[in-house]
Amino acid sequence: MVHHGEALRVATRDDHLVFHMERDWRLADLDDQERAMLTFAEKLNFHPGNIDQKDVDGLHQAGFDDRGILDVILITALFNFMNRIVDGVGLRAEEAFRRNKERGDARVEAERASIPAR
Repeated sequence: MVHHGEALRVATRDDHLVFHMERDWRLADLDDQERAMLTFAEKLNFHPGNIDQKDVDGLHQAGFDDRGILDVILITALFNFMNRIVDGVGLRAEEAFRRNKERGDARVEAERASIPAR
């Protein structure tokens, strides 16, 4: 899964976002629409049989149209599909991905350590 985080790091250049997305996305600095999307995607990932109209309505209320909701569903499904293939054949993240992740995590930890305690 390291490669997913590294793709996000390359796209956003945001070490903090990647740090939180890998640990607990709820702690990331996200807007309401992003939170609604991730709540839905998490439920679809871990409890797909429990998705109901209320979940879809929640995405509509967050500003997603039907095409946007379909995109969230397809991307979630695609990541699940690809992860099962990668895990099934025993592939592991390349060392370069892992080193980049460690550097990004170290930057976040250093910044967090430099913030005075309240």
